[in-house]
Amino acid sequence: MDNPIQEVMDKQHIETRFVKIQAEKSPFLAEKLKIVVLPTLALIKNTKVDDYVVGFNELGGRDDFSTEDLEERLARAQVIHYEGESSSHKVKSMYWELVVKY
Repeated sequence: MDNPIQEVMDKQHIETRFVKIQAEKSPFLAEKLKIVVLPTLALIKNTKVDDYVVGFNELGGRDDFSTEDLEERLARAQVIHYEGESSSHKVKSMYWELVVKY
């Protein structure tokens, strides 16, 4: 796995599956999920896209946002269980665009 934030999220939030795709190499899936801007997180609940995080605006407008910022945003969308205070890893870029909630 080449994305440190995905590793952190996978371990801390086992209730949610984090799936990385490369939209450029998966045009059918990107089109189906209506991903037109990268990076985009498609937040899927019960097999339907429920919300999107497009770009870095909702994460402080920078690509070095903290894991906690991402966790707070995903918790607002109710795709993870989060009550504050987590790891504070920083990310330089986001390579995965799909979050699936079962």
